[in-house]
Amino acid sequence: HSNLNRQILFAGAKIGEPKAVVAARKLKDINPNITVKGYHTSLERLNPAIYQAADVIIGGLDSMNARLNLNAQCIRFKIPLVDGGVSGYHGHVYTIFPYQNACYECNPLPVVENDDMAACTVVGIPRKRIHCVFKGDMAFKEKFERDPNPKNVNDIKFIQEAANKLVNEHNFLPEYTVDDIVKIIDRHDPGIITINAVISALQSHEAVKILHWKKGHKGLGEPIQDYIVFNGMTMKFYHIEKKRNLSCSQCGKHVRRVSIKLRSHSPCENIIKILTKNGFKPDPESEPILTLLDFNIS
Repeated sequence: HSNLNRQILFAGAKIGEPKAVVAARKLKDINPNITVKGYHTSLERLNPAIYQAADVIIGGLDSMNARLNLNAQCIRFKIPLVDGGVSGYHGHVYTIFPYQNACYECNPLPVVENDDMAACTVVGIPRKRIHCVFKGDMAFKEKFERDPNPKNVNDIKFIQEAANKLVNEHNFLPEYTVDDIVKIIDRHDPGIITINAVISALQSHEAVKILHWKKGHKGLGEPIQDYIVFNGMTMKFYHIEKKRNLSCSQCGKHVRRVSIKLRSHSPCENIIKILTKNGFKPDPESEPILTLLDFNIS
């Protein structure tokens, strides 16, 4: 499922060349008057100083974990995050203004029963035909401790056999074919360049508005704080107000952030000791987790 047809920055690039490097070079060619830096690394390993120096951050990530990481950095440094995403004929644009509207940790997604692969919907006896496939997928992951490969015939047949056994036991006939299993396991929404164009244009416009607003120029209008959903089938936009949750674990009223200076090669144990002296109490049931997100590395 190649997405290169929708990514115009990579025309003529060599196969295997890092996207970040290619995109930076192409943007520089398009506009030689701008400075573009490409970072070929995971988002989690970027130096936090990069975020701290920004006036606005624009996100176009396909991973919720990466979104939450970006969300945390923007809250930490109080930088607006203009986030966007697409799925099939739909897209969204949402600008997080730290401590003004909801961040991505304020309102966790509710558990809704649908036809997505969610373990909570298939515990016990399958209630729908498709749950048989989900249970087969779970059985595969438990046995092999990895996700199934949709292009591996043996992986698909394992899930097919497990699913069809349940289909027959619970009278959810007809049985699933190999093609049926692949379509369910290999969940890829079609990428439509026109939807991408609409969402990216809205993100760009909101980012420009924010930059002007920061300089006191309000001629372009006030930046939108609502969650904007675009339906490409009906060409309609929907605005959803997302209020800040004062009990949020990321931007809530009671969240405490402490800056700690350490010597080079100091053990992580020193961080725990300093936090304890500052009134924090270790949770005996949870081990402390330290990530690069927590460090300013020079």
